[in-house]
Amino acid sequence: MEVAICHFCEHHGPSVIFHTRLVTETDSYTSSQLSTPPAPICCTACNPFGNDHPGYTSNEATSNKSTISSNRYTSDIVKNQLQQACFRSLSSEVSPSKEGPIFFSDSGIDIHVISHTFFLKDSSARGFQRWFSVIALANESAILLKLWNTLVPEMKEIIKDLQQMAAEVYKREEEQCSHRMLRSNFHIANVGAARSLQDISGNPAILLKLHIQFSRLILLANCTPNQVIKSKVVEATTNKIEDSVAALIKICEEIGPHFKAFARHILKGGSTSISSDDLCVKESCISALQYLVPVQASKNFIIAQHTLQTTSQPCLLISNKGHSITCILNNCEGYNKASCIVNRLENILLAEDVSPSFIHKQITNIREQLLFAAKKMQELKNADQNKVLQFFQSFGYDTGDLDIFHHWSLYC
Repeated sequence: MEVAICHFCEHHGPSVIFHTRLVTETDSYTSSQLSTPPAPICCTACNPFGNDHPGYTSNEATSNKSTISSNRYTSDIVKNQLQQACFRSLSSEVSPSKEGPIFFSDSGIDIHVISHTFFLKDSSARGFQRWFSVIALANESAILLKLWNTLVPEMKEIIKDLQQMAAEVYKREEEQCSHRMLRSNFHIANVGAARSLQDISGNPAILLKLHIQFSRLILLANCTPNQVIKSKVVEATTNKIEDSVAALIKICEEIGPHFKAFARHILKGGSTSISSDDLCVKESCISALQYLVPVQASKNFIIAQHTLQTTSQPCLLISNKGHSITCILNNCEGYNKASCIVNRLENILLAEDVSPSFIHKQITNIREQLLFAAKKMQELKNADQNKVLQFFQSFGYDTGDLDIFHHWSLYC
């Protein structure tokens, strides 16, 4: 089985953005051996990976299975099957309500497909939205039909997340400059250049996030029915909030003496890179760090990556190897200013014998206070900075808190 995301480009028609598949032990293909597109594709909407990107590969430790996501194909047959499934998913095989799941087959090229079409808000598109689909295809219809109740809910969650991110970007862009009003007032009929999925979602790491989610679909499809049921029961009974808090506590405990520099960097909106071959660890780290950024529903502040790479830009690298977490502060600003917020987080997250639910409540309180202070910072942006400092010091804050408030004020 393969899973892919497709879109309708207003310049090039239906196009597969990338696809994810299972790599078996006997599979002789590697990312370098996959056939490349026949000609360089300059359209960032159709080819957000770029022509030289090898794609993403992940290993699932418990089952020893690997997945690969790429815009390249193992053969012309696979390429034809994916492109035909993409074309039909965005043209003839569409739910009557335009958005929704549907099953279809093509006996001519021996494929069976579950397709879920949807729209993403985009201020530069015709009608202010672009058409996408998530497809799962296999050579046997029985496989997909048995997995319908497993795959479709997972697809819906992926799409819901994408639509929420795109809606937030659209809202911000309309608040800055209403494209709808411009087109109406100046009778502009043509649309802007097609934008990549990264731009539409506002998340530079969206392709990697989708790789993780598609890999999960592939692995679920390769589980036995009992394993799928067991997985669903575990998910239903697991408290996601407590899991995220527990992951954040683990990160903070592992980095120990680097905690203050770590917290300050994230709270100020610094780039954070996560390196792990374990998909569960990667997702739990991303969820955990959401507590320390202004917009919890957004992944804009977290850059997850498959392999640890050095960079000349200031970046916090969180690496998970051998079940231990390493924090590397790559050219990040040192902790040289007193911060009430950082001190409070340290006392809460590194406290002993405290339940995750209690810590969650305390972090929620800190976030609310941060957002309140950020709104005040926004109101005082034109005031004398010495008076601004005195104002916040009267509430117990310190000099190191001001730049944190300034960053958070950009999202109030």
